[in-house]
Amino acid sequence: MNALRLKLAICLAVAMLVAVITPAAGFTVSETDERQGVVIDFGYWETSWIPLSFYEGEDAVSALEEACSVMGWDVIFNNGEVFSIDGEVSLVGVKWGFYVLDKGSWAYVEDPGSRDISGESAICWARASGADSVIPGTDATGFMYYSYGTGGRSLSSGADLRVISLAPSVTETVAYVGGADLIVGTDIYSNYPEEVAAGRSEGKISVVGGYTDPNYEWIVRLAPDIVFCDGGTGEHVTIADRLRKSGIDCVVLYNATDVESLYDNMWITAAALGLSENANSVITAARSTFDVLRGVIGLQPVKRVFVSLSADPSPWTSGSDTFMSDMVSGLSGSNIFDTASSWFMVSKEQIHTKQPEVIIIIGDSKPYSEDSYMRLLDSLDPLWKETPAYRNGEVYVFSGKSADILSRPGPRLAEAAELIAKILHPGPFTVRDPMDVVPKYFGDDYSYYLKYQRERL
Repeated sequence: MNALRLKLAICLAVAMLVAVITPAAGFTVSETDERQGVVIDFGYWETSWIPLSFYEGEDAVSALEEACSVMGWDVIFNNGEVFSIDGEVSLVGVKWGFYVLDKGSWAYVEDPGSRDISGESAICWARASGADSVIPGTDATGFMYYSYGTGGRSLSSGADLRVISLAPSVTETVAYVGGADLIVGTDIYSNYPEEVAAGRSEGKISVVGGYTDPNYEWIVRLAPDIVFCDGGTGEHVTIADRLRKSGIDCVVLYNATDVESLYDNMWITAAALGLSENANSVITAARSTFDVLRGVIGLQPVKRVFVSLSADPSPWTSGSDTFMSDMVSGLSGSNIFDTASSWFMVSKEQIHTKQPEVIIIIGDSKPYSEDSYMRLLDSLDPLWKETPAYRNGEVYVFSGKSADILSRPGPRLAEAAELIAKILHPGPFTVRDPMDVVPKYFGDDYSYYLKYQRERL
């Protein structure tokens, strides 16, 4: 296993532990955040943030009416309750309700008309089934992320924001929501999109350390306005606290354990940059791709899938509570190791016992060829070869740039989903287009096999 995949595996394995210990670690809290505004969450990641200054004694209903007036939206009440906002009506079990932040999480308020919100930093009106389905009000460490910027410019200085990203998936998220030109520093592994790679080679974007060892001094020297961190990596949570104590704003994204948390991270990133309208566009495009793929697949027998971070006899794999397992299950697949949590090592005997029908290997950074693919097949452990996947020729390798899309829980996960969908259930796709066939190994040219990606609006 090369160094990058080893670091990825270790970080993924400790992600759940980080989530458990973070609240007790004594980190800085967001008690001094004085920004105010209204979040209006229509559901399905269609969300708006309206900055407002709440006046003394203002109630939540008045704030909603003021926010809707700013946006040019109609708000309709029925028997004292909000029935619709901008034409989006309450549904059975999914009704408009009012929420406030309580220790970093949204809490439902029964009587918004009598709630004085003048002391709140942010309030939320959401069309939701409950607080758990509302877009997060804070980042993974309890800090409100609305709006360090507006339109990509600093609220304090008016200049373009200076942004640092500490993980490849986070860098891609910043870029996809319109912040590529704002990036002045990244971790050493951030190599996508092309604007970032070019900025690195031209010296416009500095390297501020590795994925698990960001350098505090280098970050401070670049004088960023915002540092974006990966909440699934303990070192990122720690350095975010240290940077905040030094007066540098940080946004710690959530550990992306499923596709929905990926969408949340897109929104949080864009909102922090003051580019929230871009988030809705990016999220809609990704969701549309997933919906189309599920529609093409239809009702198909569920395939037993083994995802491996290498071809080692006893490799790292994904368990439950991982974006990989969630993606596979959404495409009529079943992760054979979803009985265990997070990412962990398995033995070759365990792999043999589970008898996977499909094996997906995340290979090296060097793209595979026909020869290297055949050599890999020959080198597999004998117990791997005693599986339906090997006997039926259902062993697939993602290498080079294609390996990135499977190892980074970022906006390109929709691209990974399409390739996996065609691996698991090729029939429905070739019925539509006989030429829509994927190879046994993917490299830098993986985008050639993408046909169902929805463009951002």
